[in-house]
Amino acid sequence: MTSAALSWGSALLAFGPILALLFLVVYQKAQLVIVVTTSAFAYLLSALFAALIWWFFDLVLGDHPVFVLLPGVISQFLMRCGFVKLYHKVEEVIEGSIERHQQQHRQNATTNHRQPGDSTNEWTESARLRLELNDWACGVAAGVGFGGMHAMLLYGTLLASEVGNVGTLYQLSCLGIPGLMLSAINALVFSVLDMIWMFLTFFGMRLRKSGPLVSSISTSFGSYLGYSRSSGNTALGICFATHLAAAFSTMPNNLQGGCKISLPLLLSILAFTLFTFRAGVYNIYLPPNQRRRVTGDAHRD
Repeated sequence: MTSAALSWGSALLAFGPILALLFLVVYQKAQLVIVVTTSAFAYLLSALFAALIWWFFDLVLGDHPVFVLLPGVISQFLMRCGFVKLYHKVEEVIEGSIERHQQQHRQNATTNHRQPGDSTNEWTESARLRLELNDWACGVAAGVGFGGMHAMLLYGTLLASEVGNVGTLYQLSCLGIPGLMLSAINALVFSVLDMIWMFLTFFGMRLRKSGPLVSSISTSFGSYLGYSRSSGNTALGICFATHLAAAFSTMPNNLQGGCKISLPLLLSILAFTLFTFRAGVYNIYLPPNQRRRVTGDAHRD
């Protein structure tokens, strides 16, 4: 029987970071909970589309790992872009509603012969909502939803099937590590990658939508990608390329002892993706207006 220590330990390894972000950061804000739910649904749709494409390839060309991995990468990339595009449309509606509310409030204040800033609660709710709707908070929430659902399907089914079974599962690809632990490591790495890919998608789609919002940004560590529409395309290209590389790095698991190749490759791709985001995007990830709100430099409208 699979030991409780192995089951709980591997489950915490696979789901611990996602659950920590969910309960400590996301769960306290209703808007972010909605983002988590919709992004998780977006992942389910991507899995459905990938399965339909694989089914077609399986009928026509036969079963091959490429026909499983490639449709999954493409469908997840497109669904991430579609989700972020939908988020931007909703964001525009909310921003417009806030502007109309504040304009109406100022008109009422003028009619009542008082200054718009006299009421301490005049701007509080609007400012709080705007502060919560920034690309860091919503990027984390979307990454939790997308990556959490990915980890659930990637690892949760194996965990559920192994709990209570007699003996401990070992796979030919890694005879020295229990199958539960190996799959938990893979789920953890992909959940972190899903978070970074979501950040890159938010950054890339924002620039493709509106272009640069500042005249110039110095390129230094943290902003090497620059701030233009071509920078957005580059970010999306990095997202797709690293996802494709991460997916194909798991192919050696079909061979005996293949985890000795796949795990170092996967961890190297994770390190490269993290470094690329930190060096190229991190300092300019937020649009200038959101950056002012977060740092407290924005004026009270």
